[in-house]
Amino acid sequence: MMTVKKKTWALAGAALVLAAVGLGAAKVALEPGLPPTSSADVGYRATDDREVAGHADELVWAQITGSSEHAPLFGGGPVRVEYRAEVRKAFKGSPPASVTVSVVYGDGDRTRMAKDRSYVIAVARGTEDGERWMLPGSVHVETPSLDAVDSRQGEHNASLREAAPANQGDRWAQAVARQIGH
Repeated sequence: MMTVKKKTWALAGAALVLAAVGLGAAKVALEPGLPPTSSADVGYRATDDREVAGHADELVWAQITGSSEHAPLFGGGPVRVEYRAEVRKAFKGSPPASVTVSVVYGDGDRTRMAKDRSYVIAVARGTEDGERWMLPGSVHVETPSLDAVDSRQGEHNASLREAAPANQGDRWAQAVARQIGH
């Protein structure tokens, strides 16, 4: 009888130690105070424009004017990049004409936005005034022109029995009009 209790306590203690190690590892994954901003951090990537629009506080088409990279923690791991951008069109929300959007990239992630290129960016507002993060699980969409046609637009619309939007502007306006998950 005594050995069963000892084994139970030993197993419970081991579980607590493993849980504490897991929590400690999770805390190291991101710089303190930074929300997760990539699919690697949240374990999914939104594939439906309506879902992205529904979860975003702001959905903007913006041109990148510059960026600042913050050193990774402990000499490795995720790096935070702040992008300065001129908002060309807001599909959702009322951002100012110029914004700074922060993104956290994992090791080896080369999906960074480039200066002078334009993207549709789903934005999550931060806790501080004016703080903006790329929406967790979303991905920026390079869109040189809102008049540009994207051959992949029909993929998400086929299951909805709707015609694909005529261009990128219609794609994102339609996503906001039919947003889900908010």
